[in-house]
Amino acid sequence: MLSLKNVFVRKGGKDILKDITWVTCPGEHWFVMGGNGSGKTTLMELLAGYVWPQRGEVAVLGEKFGRVNLLDLRGRVGFVSPWIFRRMAQEVPLEDVVASGFDGSVGHCGRKSAKVSAAVRRQLRFFGCEDLKGREFGTLSSGQQLKAVLARALVHLPRILILDEPFSLLDIGARLDMYSLLLKLAEAKNAPQIIMVTHHREDILPVFTRGLLLKDGRILYKGPREKAFQPGVLAKCFGLSVATLKKVLV
Repeated sequence: MLSLKNVFVRKGGKDILKDITWVTCPGEHWFVMGGNGSGKTTLMELLAGYVWPQRGEVAVLGEKFGRVNLLDLRGRVGFVSPWIFRRMAQEVPLEDVVASGFDGSVGHCGRKSAKVSAAVRRQLRFFGCEDLKGREFGTLSSGQQLKAVLARALVHLPRILILDEPFSLLDIGARLDMYSLLLKLAEAKNAPQIIMVTHHREDILPVFTRGLLLKDGRILYKGPREKAFQPGVLAKCFGLSVATLKKVLV
């Protein structure tokens, strides 16, 4: 599904990602953790085709960067990131937010085809948002806005879904609601592979069986979730002592 080999990404004269080698396989769902500045968001933007590596090889769904039209590739990858919320105009109707996933715009404009309209209705049903039709994005709660942006990411039935800290603005009730929807999505037939960045251990539902931990732009650990959660591994990832980490976890 994803294949990165010896990847380096440089921004502003600084290496943000360093020597990243990582492969994901069909049927796996991964979580990504690391401290602030560890390179998580840059890695997600790379996978979604918004960032280009200075060195190394990147292939998404078997398509190698440099040999594929990234605009076409984005049509096969769903992406949810904080910048989408910031750039979405507050007056955009819910249906246009969802429809904008087809062309990767932030707020769809123009007439919708029958195919696009049917896909929008399908996603609104899945997320239980049919009663919100016609509402402007800015009038929705944080949880409703997340559902709208998730529906936008899924409207074209992507094979990979990338979630960059999707639950950071939600209260407990909205977070639990989204957990149920995420489980439903992950367990559905032909579900996309989900790659999720989070700072919160409770976000890592049982469907996330594999973990990637980043520290200072490098991979500290990749593999089964059980080892990723070992105190020694987490403590090293976040620059804490094991004793301090155990106190926090308790």
